[in-house]
Amino acid sequence: MISVYTGKRIVAALLVSAALAGCASTVEELPILYKPEIRQGTLFDEADVDELRAGMTRRQVRFVLGPPTIDDPFTDDRWDYVYEVEPRSADVKAVSRRLTLTFDANGLATARGDFVDADHPLAGTAR
Repeated sequence: MISVYTGKRIVAALLVSAALAGCASTVEELPILYKPEIRQGTLFDEADVDELRAGMTRRQVRFVLGPPTIDDPFTDDRWDYVYEVEPRSADVKAVSRRLTLTFDANGLATARGDFVDADHPLAGTAR
């Protein structure tokens, strides 16, 4: 037979367990919980893209923009830059930037993507 004192302990433990299980879904909504934004890719902005000129070597492009996010081993003449920010709090905006550069025998040939307008010197039809 379970004593009254032990029975009260079991009931209290069950009540506390039920209360904690009910709070599990609200933990994600607590304002004190830190949720960092997720930043992926190679950061580039409009000023970096404006520095690009036709005929730049791969080394010069790497100096301006950094290493390409995607360096496809099957297409040696194409570099892709991608930058994404996934906000997880209200004070950060979502960012998605893409830039594709193509090279030929003379160096940098064309660029397309974000910050490359029709009047940009590298704007053209990429392969």
